[in-house]
Amino acid sequence: VTQVAVLLAKMACRLLCAPRVLGVTTFVALVALSYLPTPALAEKDYYEVLGVSPEASDPEIKKAFRKLSIKHHPDKGGDKVLFQQVQRAYEVLSNEELRMVYDHAGHEGVENHEKGQNAPASPFDAFFGGGRQNQNRGPDFRVETQVALDDMYNGNEVSLQIRRRIVCRNCKGKANWKKEHCKDCEQCPPETKMVPVQVAPGFVVQQQQHVPSESRCKNEPKQLTMTVEKGAPDGHEVRFKGASEQTPGQVPGDVIVAMRQKSHATFTRKGNDLHMTMEISLKEALTGFERTVKQMDGRDILVQETGVTGPYSTKTIKGEGMPIHGVPSETGDLKIQMKVKFPKKLSAEQAEAIDKLFV
Repeated sequence: VTQVAVLLAKMACRLLCAPRVLGVTTFVALVALSYLPTPALAEKDYYEVLGVSPEASDPEIKKAFRKLSIKHHPDKGGDKVLFQQVQRAYEVLSNEELRMVYDHAGHEGVENHEKGQNAPASPFDAFFGGGRQNQNRGPDFRVETQVALDDMYNGNEVSLQIRRRIVCRNCKGKANWKKEHCKDCEQCPPETKMVPVQVAPGFVVQQQQHVPSESRCKNEPKQLTMTVEKGAPDGHEVRFKGASEQTPGQVPGDVIVAMRQKSHATFTRKGNDLHMTMEISLKEALTGFERTVKQMDGRDILVQETGVTGPYSTKTIKGEGMPIHGVPSETGDLKIQMKVKFPKKLSAEQAEAIDKLFV
């Protein structure tokens, strides 16, 4: 009843109150009051409505919605209220942004988020030259992870685990703190809220203040799985939207993962090219040789020379370097530096033979 009365008071204030009836200062104060948040009505958890876990994938959520929407459809004898709950739950959980808000701020967070998107500008914006700005977003979190050069060559999926603070869903208010799913939760950081402040007799404005949070928080691990694309460069970043730490009343920032390339036993990467060193004997350097190099996709690359190979000369094999990121059908080159192994000493016969050969 109290909530309905507040809603009616707000509507009446906006429709009937006017400066010429109440005076400018009283009118401004009443309008400020009308923009105060309204307590959200108790609702059932959206994941429970659809019968899925909070970690459910998009296809799982859609499958559950289709099944329940058929079961509870009023045209087929279903319960209209349950049908509306199913529709609302799917509306929120199928929307990436709304689901993110719901996961850390519950029903009230979604309601406030939707109001913020759809509500007209506050009258104070016109009075003070302000405007709505979407600044209620938490900071991004950056982390690095080591990725094997083989994975950057072939492409793969890699995972890492982080720990982050989350807001316990639907645990807001001391009355909810004793709920079973809220027992492991602790105090959240203070919230930044708009509160009415009287700055002069009969004149009230809204100001940002830090207030104790009524929500509960806890730290938990989160696994992030990312796709390493073929040819991904060292330092390539992957962004996980809304996966950073959560704070009540705030949209969480992103987790940005930078890939750091591990050293490889055979190859060194320079841009799109691969470099390596191959040791050959003096005989091979003078008469030629034939070797194979195992590429990172398992293929054997033939390396051969029929003529003389100079010490520290470089042999280039076209198209055997790294796939070019974004254009994996194109590749860099493999560059092999030849290291000639000289004998530590020669016998008298060997020295005489060489002397005769190189007159």
